[in-house]
Amino acid sequence: MTSGSMFPIMLVAVLLGFMTGTTNGFVQQIPLPDELQECYKYQTKNIDITQKPSQEVNIFCITKYLYQTAHLRPQRQVTNQTISYVGELMRRVISKHEKKGHRSKRQGFPGPRIMGVRREIRTLSRQEWDTLMYRLNQLQQPILTPGQPPFVPYYAITDMHMSPAIIQAAHNGPNFLGWHRFYLLLLEEALGMPIPYWDSRLDYRMPQPTDSVVWTPEFFGEGFGNVASGPFAGWPSIPSPDRVPLVRNIGNDGSLISDNAVNELMSAFSHFDITEPAPPQQMTFETIHNAVHIWIDGQMSGISSSPQDPIFFMHHAFIDYLWSMFRNLQRNSGVNPENDYPRKGDRMHAPMSQMIPFSMMNIQGYRNEIESPYAPSPTCPECGGSNYLQCVPPGYCASISGFAPGFSSTPGQRGSRPVPIRQRFETGLRDPRTRGDTMATVPLRGRRSVKETNKTTTPFSNDASQMNKPYQNTFIIDGDSDLKKWVFVPVRIIFERPPEAKFESFIIKDGHLVNNTDMFSPSKYDSFKIERKQKVPATYPKCHISGSGASKVFIQTDGIDYSGRYKDYAVVDERLPISSSMAYVGVKTPVNGAAKFYMTAYDSCGRVCRPKCLVNGRYEDCSGAFLISTAYPKMYGSTYEEAVQGVWTIGNQLLAESHSAEVPIAFICKISKQWPWRI
Repeated sequence: MTSGSMFPIMLVAVLLGFMTGTTNGFVQQIPLPDELQECYKYQTKNIDITQKPSQEVNIFCITKYLYQTAHLRPQRQVTNQTISYVGELMRRVISKHEKKGHRSKRQGFPGPRIMGVRREIRTLSRQEWDTLMYRLNQLQQPILTPGQPPFVPYYAITDMHMSPAIIQAAHNGPNFLGWHRFYLLLLEEALGMPIPYWDSRLDYRMPQPTDSVVWTPEFFGEGFGNVASGPFAGWPSIPSPDRVPLVRNIGNDGSLISDNAVNELMSAFSHFDITEPAPPQQMTFETIHNAVHIWIDGQMSGISSSPQDPIFFMHHAFIDYLWSMFRNLQRNSGVNPENDYPRKGDRMHAPMSQMIPFSMMNIQGYRNEIESPYAPSPTCPECGGSNYLQCVPPGYCASISGFAPGFSSTPGQRGSRPVPIRQRFETGLRDPRTRGDTMATVPLRGRRSVKETNKTTTPFSNDASQMNKPYQNTFIIDGDSDLKKWVFVPVRIIFERPPEAKFESFIIKDGHLVNNTDMFSPSKYDSFKIERKQKVPATYPKCHISGSGASKVFIQTDGIDYSGRYKDYAVVDERLPISSSMAYVGVKTPVNGAAKFYMTAYDSCGRVCRPKCLVNGRYEDCSGAFLISTAYPKMYGSTYEEAVQGVWTIGNQLLAESHSAEVPIAFICKISKQWPWRI
């Protein structure tokens, strides 16, 4: 037997060693939905796995599928009171802009508006920022009417992003830009002041964006876990099943917006080239937009729940700012952007289709009259006069890190105590630094002047462990957060050592240190060799191995016939030729009827793992799509604890016995030259 054939046999032996019994019920594979199948085929048609990390393809196709099939999944109904409130806001918005006339021959950005100029968040004065935060918090306060449930204006606005019809009509097509432009105007009308934009390029330019000052109470509050400080602490004011505390898990996946992405967008000539649907490898506004939603995670990663985090509107204001830049370039080239609505996508994105739920057509979202004025993004050397920005090579402004200058724990007030960053949509983009098991250290910072900020650089470590930072789920399902609606499926991860792995742990032979390879390398063992890979799958450019060997494999479920996402990770050992780990992943309970879900797994470097299903006592290749039911035998836990107990029995001597017949799904994280999907 050659070493090249050793790994497949060895891996099968590993799997068979875990199996007992012959069962195939209750969690069973089903065919991959046609929309996902077609997307994977199209996105991988002319490229191989060495050219693009498979997780970039994976997250793009999942998001596109969720947009396309939103009508198949239930959501909480929008109330008449919400419809009436938003309708009145929209009438006021339209009335104001109609007074400006329907024709415009302006060059460049439009002139001052009633609402003022939108500016980057770090260039606002403290008074301006505090006023905005005060008004947002006022919108979040309930209005009590006798005989009526509490009415919260902010959530009336966010609920407009929840309808399946709106999800389809406002995403994955050219109406995305115009619809969200009006959506921003609705909130501005309610606030009575402009929404500043969050230029996430300023954070992307940092060595580690998760260290940015925006993730302190001075701006957005925590980036890791529950948002317990800052202006959005305690949101929502009235918790309910459909409105849960704000959660974020920044930097686990996705990407902030890069200069390269913006430059590519600005090099296009027409809206047809920068809107969805688009060919693989083509940059669009939705592509870069989705990546930020996934990078922040929590409510922001859910299509329906994303506006519940106010970051949503500041992020979309930046997308709108970039769109205004693009339209200005069109004007300078003699193109009137309001006549450049692309005819592409499904009928809900047709130019003359209704812009649901508003009484206007999609093409009206491209009108020049509704553009908002923007102050340019900060540039060196002054960086907008902000204490929170600094000039970095090759002459860009970037955020400072970690600690807000002179922050006091009371929102809106300043003091002298530095406060540390606390623990912490799908897209085809992912920042190479978004490795879920590593994070740069956060340096301490005190108050700084603009002059000091422009001259100071920030020290960062290359590989400080983030293994102590767990992942926080929202537990939202079909619009409500209820733990009783979830059950937990045990999943086994079989992980092959990455080819780039090398550890500083060497063999000493005859008194000499043998440092040409580490002692864990499979090349050291003649009977346990893994074939040399001729074609290595693409990874993120800055993917690296942690010094300890500990790493994460993320497992994610998305509802096919329900609306809900759950994500967790298994810890694996990159030192070993092969390691195994377990995770227990949430899906919708089948108590009230069988449920369908899609499960995927990927490692920290962007390589998607292959699913295996337990069929008649053996693990076989499968699609990753599953049906869960109450049929016997039960292969999931009604609680997390029950799921663990269903797999493990602890004896009197604390010896654990694994019941691997109770593990219906396994993922093989093997370095392969083939795409991981059965297409």
